[in-house]
Amino acid sequence: MKVVIIDDEPGALTALRALVERRANGAHVVGEARTALEGIKVIQKEKPDLVLLDIEMPHGSGFDLLEAFPERTFHVIYTTAHEEHAVHAAHTHPFDYLLKPVDPDDFNRAMDQLAAARPHDGPKRIEISSMHGKVFLNVADIVRVEADGGYSTLHTVHGEKHVASKNIGHFEELLPGDRFFRCHHSHLVQLAMVKAYHNEDGGMLRLHDGSSVPLASRKHAEFEGRMG
Repeated sequence: MKVVIIDDEPGALTALRALVERRANGAHVVGEARTALEGIKVIQKEKPDLVLLDIEMPHGSGFDLLEAFPERTFHVIYTTAHEEHAVHAAHTHPFDYLLKPVDPDDFNRAMDQLAAARPHDGPKRIEISSMHGKVFLNVADIVRVEADGGYSTLHTVHGEKHVASKNIGHFEELLPGDRFFRCHHSHLVQLAMVKAYHNEDGGMLRLHDGSSVPLASRKHAEFEGRMG
């Protein structure tokens, strides 16, 4: 689950990020912002599953931000110190409304309910277009996706390699974010396929098909959180 946090208070950003990172169900922070305008840009770029949204911020409220997304593709959990906004907030159809300082138990309850409500599996099959036509792959069979310039190679549990005329960013958006992890700028792996981690060469992931891919140093903490 990709999470964006929008709050003008640095302390609140830090506290919410910690709450997300303590969870071991695949939730991870992909972006943060301190104003409504910055938040709009981060949401448009990162395409999150969930936005943790403050209401009272300089230069535009959380309500103003949501007006930029009339057809929302993400859930919203308000995190605010102001209980009086609850009625207005209800009209924007949030998933939950949490008062700051956010209680960890309340946060985990909301996240558990959201995880239960979301379709976990995403697409069962995806279509791969190549110069030879189309191939239909079961998502569960994909071990990893490897970048090759503007193309990508998908490796399956059956030892097959399928070259697709789409870049790796396309597959990062297409495949379920709670199951796949961009461990390196050139590699996207299915977390269930990770067999072991070794710290040679800066960090390597061993996968169930016998292959190895690098783990970027900037991704170490996120990987440990996702696998925890």
